[in-house]
Amino acid sequence: MKVREYMIPVYALLIKAKRRTIEEIPEIYQIPVAEYLAAEVEGEQ
Repeated sequence: MKVREYMIPVYALLIKAKRRTIEEIPEIYQIPVAEYLAAEVEGEQ
């Protein structure tokens, strides 16, 4: 399975909306989504 860049913000949105957890998304997306969410948090400070 190949990581589709457009799906990273989609999975991040699902996690922020508490519809999914990081463990529930496909394994190949877990690290990119975690990095995306971390970058969002760092950008807010």
